[in-house]
Amino acid sequence: MSNQKPGAKKRLDWIDQTKGLAILGIIIFHFFQNYPDRINLVNILDRNGARWGYAAVDIFFVIAGFNTSYSLASLIKGGKISLGRIDWIEWLRKRIIRLYPNYWLAIILSIILLAVWGRVNIKSFQDLILMGIGVPGYERFKTLNPGFWFFSVILQAYLITPLIFFVCKWKAQRILLLGIIVGAIAKIMALANTEDPGFFIFLVQSNLITSYIFPLCLGLYWGFIYCENQKFRRIDWEVSIAAFAIGIAMYGFLLLSRIEFIYMIGFDILFTPLFLLLFYWICQTIIPKMTLAGKDLNLFSLMGVYSYQIYLIHQPLLFVALPILGKRIDLPSYPRLFLAIIAIAILITLYVFVFIQLDNLLGKLMEKITQKSA
Repeated sequence: MSNQKPGAKKRLDWIDQTKGLAILGIIIFHFFQNYPDRINLVNILDRNGARWGYAAVDIFFVIAGFNTSYSLASLIKGGKISLGRIDWIEWLRKRIIRLYPNYWLAIILSIILLAVWGRVNIKSFQDLILMGIGVPGYERFKTLNPGFWFFSVILQAYLITPLIFFVCKWKAQRILLLGIIVGAIAKIMALANTEDPGFFIFLVQSNLITSYIFPLCLGLYWGFIYCENQKFRRIDWEVSIAAFAIGIAMYGFLLLSRIEFIYMIGFDILFTPLFLLLFYWICQTIIPKMTLAGKDLNLFSLMGVYSYQIYLIHQPLLFVALPILGKRIDLPSYPRLFLAIIAIAILITLYVFVFIQLDNLLGKLMEKITQKSA
């Protein structure tokens, strides 16, 4: 996800709006996951929201790949770089500089927030150092902030992107095929280790980039396609709909057979392409009519611009403050739920605003440091 500020350069509006819709879906899922009053509506939205939460995360990795290849393809098309010739070290440096300051700030604010509630759980100084580096899959990090896994995996995505281009020789079709093959192998490995729950979840959910290699490669593929056509093609829709139909048929069979399954076991490969195209259609046809008065960016665009920051910081507020808030509102179940939604929306908005202001100050400081060292 980009950490770029509005107006820094020409953006594709539908990209920001798609990320805005995706982060909103994730926040809603985490809200119902942590809400303490387990009434029927909350249980239903929690159970089904998990699938939408996983799907929204897949969208972020599609967009991460899309932004990379679209930018590179645009530079090639404009004659600014030659095909296959890019300073990957400089490319990685820019992305690492964008990722780490936000992440470190999120660590500090998470510690402060949890300290207020007496919930800080850092075992040792070594844990803090490893957390600062962003070691993948280290479960202790999640006791401080479950959202930290995303930093680790998006960092892995950026680190392997040059390798993907090298192995596939900048061929879009090869990149997509690589994503399908490696993604399928990752699912097979996960299924072969279902008797080891810890290793199973490590493989399939949110620790290694192998869990998201398909959406990343799909985004890399579509970035080239979109740069060439400035739209998605008919064949993109046809293949995506066909894959979705196969997924629905498999879903139905498993449901009728009463076989336990989770979304991440292969269904992301079948569903993610159409989900992205549907987000694109919504952002092209519906959201432009919802712009704020006097503003070029609508609410979803603004959320998309800061989606990386929102992902990093929203979870501690939900899994610490929400249970306490939900219990303290002395009203019947559904009015209490309604007020809790409003209260949490206000708290997250204020929290994100403070984070962004601090992030801007930190960004200016980093720019001064890098300019002096240059």
